[in-house]
Amino acid sequence: MLSDDGRALLLRAAELVVMTQFGSTSMLQRKLDVSYTDAAWLMETMESHGVVGRVQEPRPREVMVPVDELASTLDRLKRDGGA
Repeated sequence: MLSDDGRALLLRAAELVVMTQFGSTSMLQRKLDVSYTDAAWLMETMESHGVVGRVQEPRPREVMVPVDELASTLDRLKRDGGA
């Protein structure tokens, strides 16, 4: 189970990725001011919840959630606890 801070960070990351339709660890590092380790964890967690696709080095991950499904995706992440 995630802490409240971890869940809030995951929700911010998911919103950012879906709204920009761009899923990369380096983008999360810059935009959320987090370490590489935290950004990688966020991407892996979003992959496990179907927000982004698998790693496609050196390209960004495919975003699996269209913008119009953002609200329902965030609700699902909240309900599932992001774990």
